[in-house]
Amino acid sequence: MILTLFKKSYLIQIAFLIGFTLIIWLPGFIQPNALTDTELNIYSYPFFSNPLINNHFISKALGFLLLLTEAFMLSFLFSRHKLTHSNNFLTGFLFVLFQSRTPEHLYFHSAFLAILFLLLGLKMLLENFKSYRSYNLILTASVWFSLASLFIPSMVFLFPVIWISLILFQSFNWRSIPISLIGFFIPYVLIAFIYFWFDKNLLFIEHTKGIIYSLLSPLSLPKTKELIEFIVSAILILMASSFILPRIGNQVISIRKKTTFMYWLLGLSILISFYNTNSFTREIAYIPFAGILGFYFSSVKRPFWADLFITLIFVSILIQNYQILFHA
Repeated sequence: MILTLFKKSYLIQIAFLIGFTLIIWLPGFIQPNALTDTELNIYSYPFFSNPLINNHFISKALGFLLLLTEAFMLSFLFSRHKLTHSNNFLTGFLFVLFQSRTPEHLYFHSAFLAILFLLLGLKMLLENFKSYRSYNLILTASVWFSLASLFIPSMVFLFPVIWISLILFQSFNWRSIPISLIGFFIPYVLIAFIYFWFDKNLLFIEHTKGIIYSLLSPLSLPKTKELIEFIVSAILILMASSFILPRIGNQVISIRKKTTFMYWLLGLSILISFYNTNSFTREIAYIPFAGILGFYFSSVKRPFWADLFITLIFVSILIQNYQILFHA
């Protein structure tokens, strides 16, 4: 089954990852109408409203290539820090699977860019473990998190994971707070400068107020489809945690701390995704989710039921995505 395929050689896994992603996204290329991101904010709207970006083929191609790039980035990131087995692309496949779970996800949307910047920020945070250039990494990670929040504003609530990582990695001190805040405000200061340079002071204030109001919007209840996705995800993460947590004490200290950090990231991203009305916010939770599942599925000695479960999920996603070809 599928999990067995990702225990093959390095090149074979890469081929399967690319092939499975193409199979999942094929209906998106065939469907005649490109989807439009309806949850854009004032910062992302000018980019995604461009007619060239909204072209059917370009939108699908950009989404496909960016998702595949992020899948490889995620696999290399977790493999490098020994959060999954070396040279294993199962984490990337799981990330692709859940990011492409419905036809509504098969196009280039703002969450893809936010996730890209978040992955770059996480790379800095994980490299910060016992690093001699701690402040530079904190500043850079903060800038990446800030850029991600330009496309999904609720990402600002994920900012505390920077401080959580410092506490877990025992590199926190009072200088970390102002340095991280400076990094986070750099993109916004540059945007404010551009507004004021073109004498758009009042427009900048109105746009800022609109972003703040959207962040303070009331709690949104999940739809039936989203509730099913949450239940399936909860079952999978419970399966993985029941295997990982009892064994985490046997790991070296760096793996223990980085795994704990991933659980903090997962928990906080889930809370944010249910708080905010932007449905793309919950996509960020699939970064630690895919990593945790990737480690579990590649480590379990008797993977039959887990393999069957993932295969059924894969088939159900294919059926759902290919239905658009018959109801267009």
